Amino acid sequence: MKKNQLLPVALLAMGLSIAGQSLAAESSLAGYYIGIDGTDTFTSGTYNGLANPNAGNLTLLLNHGNHYHGIGAYAYSGPAGSPTTNDTNTNNRIPEISSLDAPLALNWGSGSLYSGKLTSQNNPSEDYGNLTFARVDDLAGHETGSEQQILFNSSNNRWSTLLGDTAIGLQLISATAGLFVGDQQTANLFAISDTINLDSYLTTGFSPIFWTASDAVAGTYTAEFRLVGLNDANINSGRFYFDFAPTAVPLPAAFWFFASGLFGYIGLSRKRGLPTA
Repeated sequence: MKKNQLLPVALLAMGLSIAGQSLAAESSLAGYYIGIDGTDTFTSGTYNGLANPNAGNLTLLLNHGNHYHGIGAYAYSGPAGSPTTNDTNTNNRIPEISSLDAPLALNWGSGSLYSGKLTSQNNPSEDYGNLTFARVDDLAGHETGSEQQILFNSSNNRWSTLLGDTAIGLQLISATAGLFVGDQQTANLFAISDTINLDSYLTTGFSPIFWTASDAVAGTYTAEFRLVGLNDANINSGRFYFDFAPTAVPLPAAFWFFASGLFGYIGLSRKRGLPTA
């Protein structure tokens, strides 16, 4: 292959790779659900017989196919005779610590708001990259045996309490400097307040976009959240975290302008029978 054809081919391959990764992360269901813990008393384990400290609280639920993983629920620590109640648990991060997965990748963004930024839009993680959020209510009422019904009724219906008209907010407790949270319409959802009302978003599904500037320093960028009851603080969730890492090699916008022109030149040259080397 001629040397000046290598760059556009490499760029095309990179684009196809990103597109394939994006499709791999897609699902017919949301990646994360918001539910209420319906277990009042533990019936097994270290704290068997004790009241569940997370009972009645909002909880972030990772969709794990035929069941959920509760992320950052209220939990006990210490001896069963005198336990301490904590506002988070040992499984409180995405990616989950037990998975040993690297932080979710931030790659080149797209669209008018995110072009030239490093974003979570094209995340390759199969288990954690589907960053869409919905109420468990969306899973109710489906036919027996459907993926919705199986997930909704999993864990002996622990998470099948309907949220109904419960007013839910998402509070950003802390974030690494340089990490922002937006969506398709707004680049910084938390610019005005540390808590956003999710009610209107959850009607059609909430799909946050995490992002940094293109020249972000390498490392792990973390956002710490909790779900809040806007009319009842007693149902607030425990704390949970999302970890990200910029993985794309920062390139100036001028490079992409040049690459775009190069693609066009080669295509036009071939059409006219002109040399491309």
